[in-house]
Amino acid sequence: MNDVTVLILPDLQELLDKGDRDALRHALAEIHPADIADVIDNLEEAQAAALFEALSEKQRVRTYEHLEEDDQLRLLNALGRDKMIHIIEEMSSDDRADLIQALPERTADSILPLLAQAERNDVKRLVAYGDETAGAVMTTEYASLPADITVGEALLRLRRVAPDKETIYYVYITDADRHLLGYTTLRELVLARPDQNIMEARRQPLISMPVDSDQEEVARTIQRYDFLALPIVDADNRLVGIVTHDDVIDVIQEEATEDVQRMGAVEPLDIPYLKAGFWQLAWRRGLWLTILFLGGLFTDTALRHYESVLAGALSLVFFLPVIISAGGNCGSQSATLVIRSLALGELRLRDWYRIMYREIFMGLGLGALLGSIGYARAVLWGSPQIVAVAVGLTLVAMVMVGSLVGAMLPLAFKLCKLDPGVASSPFVASLVDVVGIIVYFNIARSLLSL
Repeated sequence: MNDVTVLILPDLQELLDKGDRDALRHALAEIHPADIADVIDNLEEAQAAALFEALSEKQRVRTYEHLEEDDQLRLLNALGRDKMIHIIEEMSSDDRADLIQALPERTADSILPLLAQAERNDVKRLVAYGDETAGAVMTTEYASLPADITVGEALLRLRRVAPDKETIYYVYITDADRHLLGYTTLRELVLARPDQNIMEARRQPLISMPVDSDQEEVARTIQRYDFLALPIVDADNRLVGIVTHDDVIDVIQEEATEDVQRMGAVEPLDIPYLKAGFWQLAWRRGLWLTILFLGGLFTDTALRHYESVLAGALSLVFFLPVIISAGGNCGSQSATLVIRSLALGELRLRDWYRIMYREIFMGLGLGALLGSIGYARAVLWGSPQIVAVAVGLTLVAMVMVGSLVGAMLPLAFKLCKLDPGVASSPFVASLVDVVGIIVYFNIARSLLSL
C-alpha cells in the first residue's frame, strides 16, 4: 500500500459505508487511476465493486488497466460479464490481450464471443505471439498515415483518430500494404508547412524490430535511442504494432525481478509474494533448495575422502568455514557482475577469454590479500607453521577458483540457451564449497608429506 492509499483509503471507506455515491464519485474524480487501483486492492469484494461502479466510464477503463490480474478477475466475477465487457473492449490492446491470457480458459472462452469482431481478432493475433517477445508486449493502437498526403491533411486525420490511439507523438508512414516507410513526430508536423508532403517531414534513420524479437532486446533498443515508442514489423516489413516506453518499464521490472529471484535460488514468481499460495511458494523455493542440498552432499563426501589428512592435523578443520566462504563470496561477486553485464548487453559470449584472464588476475590479487590475512590469523592462533601456510595458499587458490567459476558459469549457461540467472550465488557457492575442500586438503596433504 503506497502513501497516497494510506491517506485516502479511510475516507473512501467511510463514503462507501454511508452509500453516498455522489460524494464518492466526486472524491474519486481527483484521484489517479493507479491510486484507485491500489485502493481497490485493499477493499473487500463488495466494496471494491461498489467503488468501481462509482467511477466515470473513462476512469473505469484506466483503473481496470492498472489492477493486478487477480483484482481484475475479482471485479469481473463480482460485476459480471455484461457490465464489464464494454470496459474490456475499451482497454488498450496489449492490456486486453494480457487479461484474456490470464483468465481461466472457460472464462476467456465465454468473454471472447462478446467482444466486437475487431477487438476479438486483435486479441487472437496478440496472444498468438510467443511469451517474452516484442509481439507479446506491443500494442496495435498506433497512429499511421499514408505517404501521399500533405502535412495539413495528416494533422486533420490525427485529430480524428487520436482518442483511440496509445500515442500520437510518433506517427508512422506506411504504404497501402502497411509496409513501414518511415516515421515522423507530432512536433515535426506542427512545425512543417501545411502544403508539404508528409514524407518530407519524416525522420531518419528508421529503426524498427521484428515481432519475434526478445522483449529485453526491445527494451534495450528503446533505452539506447531514447524512444517513446518503437515500431514492430513482421518478416515482410509490415507494421504490426508498437512497444511504448511504459511497456518497457514493465518489461525491465519483470526481467529484473526474475533475475533477482533466480540469483536467490527461487523459481521466478509472477505474482506478489503475499498473494502466492503456500504450496506454490514452497514448490518454487523447495525445487532449488533440494538441488542445492543434493549438491552440498558432495561436501560431506569430499570431507570423508580426506579423513586421514584431518587426523594428521586436526587444526585444519578450524579454518575450513572461512576458506569456503571466501571462495563462495568471491564467486558470487563475479557471477553478479557478469550476469548483470550480460543482461545489459555489455558482455557477449565472444568476450569469454577477456573475462577469464581478468578474473584469474583479479582472483590472484584478492586471494593474495585474503591469504596474507588468513596466514597471519593462523600464526596468531598458534597453529603449526604448516597449517598457516596451507591456509594462506588455499585462500589464494580458492579466491581465484571462485572468481573463475563465478564468471564462467553464467557464460556457460548462456551458451546452452539457459537463463544466466540460474548460475546464481547459491549455485556458485555450492560448487565452490566442494572445490574448496578438495583444494585445501590436497595442499595440506602435500605440505604434510614434506
